[in-house]
Amino acid sequence: MKNSIRSQILFINIAFAVLILTIIFFVTLNTFQKNIIDITVDRMTEYSQETQIYLMNYLKDYEYSDVYDEFKKLSPFASDYFSKKFELYLEVYDIRKNLLSNTYTNEQYYVYQDIYYAINGMKNYIIKSEDDKKILFFASPVFYNNEVIGAIRFIYPMNSEFLLIDKIKVTLAIIGVLAIFVSLILNYFFSNTITRPIEKLKYETERIANGDLSTHIDIQSNEEINSLVNSFNIMVEKLEHYIQSLNEEKERQKIFTDNITHELKTPITAILGHADLLQRLTNEEDKKVSLNYVVSEGNRLLKLVEELLEISRINKDSFNFDFKNHNIKDLINECLGILNPRFKKFGIVVDNNVEEKSLIFDYEKIKQVVLNVLDNAIVHSKCSEITITSEVNEEYCYLIIQDNGIGIDEKTQERLFNPFFTPKKQKSFGLGLYISKEIMKKHHGDINIISQINNGTKAILKLPLNLKGDHYKHEK
Repeated sequence: MKNSIRSQILFINIAFAVLILTIIFFVTLNTFQKNIIDITVDRMTEYSQETQIYLMNYLKDYEYSDVYDEFKKLSPFASDYFSKKFELYLEVYDIRKNLLSNTYTNEQYYVYQDIYYAINGMKNYIIKSEDDKKILFFASPVFYNNEVIGAIRFIYPMNSEFLLIDKIKVTLAIIGVLAIFVSLILNYFFSNTITRPIEKLKYETERIANGDLSTHIDIQSNEEINSLVNSFNIMVEKLEHYIQSLNEEKERQKIFTDNITHELKTPITAILGHADLLQRLTNEEDKKVSLNYVVSEGNRLLKLVEELLEISRINKDSFNFDFKNHNIKDLINECLGILNPRFKKFGIVVDNNVEEKSLIFDYEKIKQVVLNVLDNAIVHSKCSEITITSEVNEEYCYLIIQDNGIGIDEKTQERLFNPFFTPKKQKSFGLGLYISKEIMKKHHGDINIISQINNGTKAILKLPLNLKGDHYKHEK
């Protein structure tokens, strides 16, 4: 595959291996070559010292005025003697860089920088290529009473040494090629350990794209790949859960829409029926009865629309609650004042034990929740007594509204907060508790109903003591 991960890994690793081997090749070769040259130069230095001692001992008995002539006379003998002794070529120069003697008469070498250094009192060497031969020129000064009177050049062919260097080059090159070949094989297997799990992930991803969420990958590899596989499996589980949630939400929306359609259809049908009947009625009393039905069903329809609008507003993220600091006891007192005529009508005694407590909440929305709970107790519980208390811990304030009515069975309790759910024989749309639940969620709180048949019902409203969140605007 072009530009695949495997090919990229192979290319990068092989390129890196070639770079490292090339560096090792040149460093090793240069080090070996330098050592050979250094050893040869050290040997030439020893030869020059021995030659210097010989010449100094010979010339020490002569006067300074005669030294140059004697050195010139001695140079052929000295060069021939030491050339045979050291098995190399020698050249002797005077102070003016004139050649005095040469043991290899068939070849004349030039005056290179080594002679210039030697005439100035310093040892020096240079390596030159002559007819595909490597030759070392090593020049050393000749002293008389600490004064330079000439120079001796040792000429040493290094053919055998550089032949050895060439053999080492070939050996290192062969080793390098073998190392690259072995590296290629190892990198191929190494790249497979990385690409195989990725190819497996690619295959499973394609299955997910085709709608198959039953896949689960089990790969044992290095830590990074295992982490990737675990993340993939977690993603699949969350995706499956998310799709299931979407399907459930879709089903809930369908039920919600069906319920709305049914609830809207009932009053509209009644209104249309009585409107049609009014056109044919002649008796004023009958017309009055039909008009009352039209008004009653119209009000019922209006209430349903208002509750649906309330649900729509609450579920919008852009809907702003009016969060301010209020005393919870003041709210309960106002709710009891509003419902007091109905309490008297149904003969219900209310015991208010709520304590003073300042909280941050939307006053009108929480009042709506409390009124809804109390209204349900009045209308449906057939109670004679309602007790309201409050409890506070480190995080929440709890409002507990309890009646001594007929209670609610367990199956009904499970569905109380579902939209459009109403127990049998109750004339309501079943949206009150659903709206109350959503309001409490927006407050980061909750509402729960606990009840037993013939043992009353308890509604528990939970409000946080410190309402937090960037989307809330608090006014203290």
